[in-house]
Amino acid sequence: MLKKVIIIALVYFSLAVVSCTKLDEKFSGNLTEEQVGGGGGGSNVNALLKGVYDNIRLPFQNHENVYALWEATTDETLVPTRGPDWDDNGIWRVLYSQKWTGDHNFIRNLFNNLNGVVYGATELLRFNPTLQQAAEARFLRAMAQFMLLDGWDQFPYREPGGNAIEAPLVRKGAEALTYIMSEITAVIPDLPAGPNTKANKDAARALLIKCYLNKGTFANRGDTRF
Repeated sequence: MLKKVIIIALVYFSLAVVSCTKLDEKFSGNLTEEQVGGGGGGSNVNALLKGVYDNIRLPFQNHENVYALWEATTDETLVPTRGPDWDDNGIWRVLYSQKWTGDHNFIRNLFNNLNGVVYGATELLRFNPTLQQAAEARFLRAMAQFMLLDGWDQFPYREPGGNAIEAPLVRKGAEALTYIMSEITAVIPDLPAGPNTKANKDAARALLIKCYLNKGTFANRGDTRF
């Protein structure tokens, strides 16, 4: 019996020695040009652009994102309680009474989702997209940044190719809105006229109008006259 135990122990020890090798792992938060296919506006860049479009659907189509924070926090929408599951542990009442904290799931998720759009659009710009691809990505990014500015009065940003591990820079207030407006104005000539299912010239003009209409409010957040 003792002999058998010793043999089994030796086998396990041998396997442990063989399997213990030095790992040289390299982590990267960014795609490479080889992974995307060299850019040039090809099908892989189109795939990245489709990813940005897919990502921007969630903040606006899911009722727990923009809808929750922009509507349920006001008298525009009341979320009824019709059963034990509708109240969601009071999460909607917290929004309506404006007593939320920074760890509220809806607030955190929307902030992350919008910034995911910004990151994806910025990442695409590294890979030599066509003028129209770049214009669409920059418009979608500006749209997400406008919502971040409206909700948080600031948004983080990186230049294309920036290190995703390092802390981002931050644009705030009126300066941030000026940047968004300059981005929208710059991309209008390169956006298509349609269809309405994609970023187009009219969508950009509509967003630019919203910027002008809210410019005074964004510049005077603490002034109750606005």
